[in-house]
Amino acid sequence: MSVLAFSAAQWILLLVFVIPVVILWAYAIVSLVARRDLGIGAKLLWLLGILLLPIIGSILYFMLRPAPQEQNRRAQARHKH
Repeated sequence: MSVLAFSAAQWILLLVFVIPVVILWAYAIVSLVARRDLGIGAKLLWLLGILLLPIIGSILYFMLRPAPQEQNRRAQARHKH
C-alpha cells in the first residue's frame, strides 16, 4: 500500500494521533539526554521506560521531571562533588 492510497480516515488518524505521539516521544528522549542533573543509570531507566511505553513513559517523564530551575540547581550540586 503506498502512502498516496491512504483513506481519509487513515490520514486523519495519522495527523491527529500518530504524528503528535511521535513528536512527544522524540521530545522526551531529547529532553532526557540533555539533562545534566541525572546520572547515566537514571537516564537509562527513563529511556527504557520511554522506549517500552512510548505514550505513558513520555507523559510520566514530563509529569515527574523537576522544573528547569530545579534541574539546574541539582546539576550544579551534582558537579560540585
